[in-house]
Amino acid sequence: MSASSFGLAKAYLNDRPLSKWGAILASVAATGALLLLIPLIYLFVDLLVYQGHVDLQTDLAPAQERYQSHWRTISHDDFSGLQATAARNSGHWSGDAMAWVAWHTPWTAHRERYLLGLFLAAFFLVALRGFFLNAAAHFACIASVDAVTKLRRNIYTHSYRMGIVAIRPDAQSEAGDLLARRVEQILDGFMAALTAQIRSPILAAAALAAILLVNVWVGLAGLFLIAATWMIAGQTAAYFRRDARVANRKTESRLAVLRENLGLMQLVKSYLTERFSQARVERQLSDLSKATRRRLRGDTISRPTLYTVAALAGLIVAFVAARAVLGGELSFAGLIVQACSFTALVFAVNRSVSAWVRIHRAKEASADVFEYLDRRGDTSQPIDAEFLQPMRKSLDLVSLSYREPGSGRMVLEGLSFSVSMGTRAAIICPDPDEALTLAYLLTRFLEPTAGEIRIDGKNLRWVTFDSLRTQIVMVLADLTTFSDTVGNNIGCGDPSFTRPQIIEAAKTAHAHQFIQRLPYGYETPLGDGGHDLRPGERFRIALARAILRDPSILVIEEPAEPFDPDSATLIDDAMTRLQPGRTLIFLAKRSTTIRAADSVFVVQNGKLHAAGNPEELVSGSQVYRAFPGAK
Repeated sequence: MSASSFGLAKAYLNDRPLSKWGAILASVAATGALLLLIPLIYLFVDLLVYQGHVDLQTDLAPAQERYQSHWRTISHDDFSGLQATAARNSGHWSGDAMAWVAWHTPWTAHRERYLLGLFLAAFFLVALRGFFLNAAAHFACIASVDAVTKLRRNIYTHSYRMGIVAIRPDAQSEAGDLLARRVEQILDGFMAALTAQIRSPILAAAALAAILLVNVWVGLAGLFLIAATWMIAGQTAAYFRRDARVANRKTESRLAVLRENLGLMQLVKSYLTERFSQARVERQLSDLSKATRRRLRGDTISRPTLYTVAALAGLIVAFVAARAVLGGELSFAGLIVQACSFTALVFAVNRSVSAWVRIHRAKEASADVFEYLDRRGDTSQPIDAEFLQPMRKSLDLVSLSYREPGSGRMVLEGLSFSVSMGTRAAIICPDPDEALTLAYLLTRFLEPTAGEIRIDGKNLRWVTFDSLRTQIVMVLADLTTFSDTVGNNIGCGDPSFTRPQIIEAAKTAHAHQFIQRLPYGYETPLGDGGHDLRPGERFRIALARAILRDPSILVIEEPAEPFDPDSATLIDDAMTRLQPGRTLIFLAKRSTTIRAADSVFVVQNGKLHAAGNPEELVSGSQVYRAFPGAK
């Protein structure tokens, strides 16, 4: 599942094929430039060791015989530079290659020009590698960022279609985690797949080839010792690190218990249990000491073990290489090249492992993302849905029930009541989940398990979402303002709302006066890094946002925390001003709201417990009398 999901995620990279293939080709070119440095290192070291000369007795005669077709006249004076290196390797294929190059580049026979040429070639290759590395990173960034932007757009769009995300904090948290952390892991996997995953295997293969070509026996010995170091020292160190992590968790647990004992001092003194408590502490200290020793052992043994075994393996390889050099089987320049190749091999393997870890993490993240995108939405709009007109008669709940998915809990069960047009209704629920569920059912963020909600006799299941949410607008206590300007908080960026309309809505909600006192008025930013408002001011902003839409039904959730006296008075007056022509349904918390209601509905354990006006319920409902806001 994870591999196929990552394949689906990588398909998003095809939206930028030029960037994708540009990153791949640039990564290959960068590795190629690095590989070309290997022969330059050999030639540079050979030039330093032999100073560009050749031993006439041991090297010149075989070379003269072998390369007479290339070099017509050979003398001690002009036989230097690359020609000397070719002469020393006359029995090897590399000598033939160097002889051919020396024949076509006469300047390589002069040490100073030859040294300058090696320097310029190395300088060019290093600069070229840097250019290709930057190009690969640039193209990989373009392709990867575009791909994850598309993923994030799809997650957001799908979350909008899923009603459960709008109402449940855990669903919002899941979507937010996918949108941020998990997609970032996919981005990291894309970057690894387009860069390190391509470069590292090529570099490892080329380094392995160079190791074996320079001297097969020294190379095999080094490879064997590297493998043995990883298998023995690496796995031993990994065991001790795992043991240290387990011990660390036990240490934290024991320390937590010891801290708890400090909080029990009053109990110990009150019940005279000093001896019992001291014995418990001693046992806990003994367990803590054992866990601490395990943790420290793991921390202190793992790295020294790895470094020691690696150093011993390095000494063995150095001994074997020295014997090969003294026996004439390996030149000093070849030894340096082989050492560089071993370093490149280890580096490439480490990069490959790191890339594998990043890609594996991206595969897991992709599985989570696409599992989420495959989920069906909780609500759907019928093809033949009708347009909902403003309410003229009543809102009716008919045997309304809702069972919570997962837990199976019946949040609402057989709820029936009616709210007449133009009246003010207060819904009292000791359990706030019941009140919010009712509000979400009214706006069809949720679908009822059974029963119906009707406006003027029309079942809301058969009306369009847009017309429904135009006629029924919610003001929620925990969703009052967001990070943007005051004007956008009220108008939500809708171009159909002009600034005068926004100001008029703010005046009706008694928000215009304090908005004018803000540093930039309606352009003052709120939220993260912006201006901070009091709870009553934020609620009035949310109320102005609802008023601007001119709904026929307004569902208002009052916050549990009381408003300051000035805000409470202004909000009550705003409710009175917007009442004409509208139906107000309060998820009530405040006594003034409940007393001003035309009808009050008391819901307990998901069922309608009592209904009537406030005066009737005072004497007829114990639940109503016990509700704090009813007093």
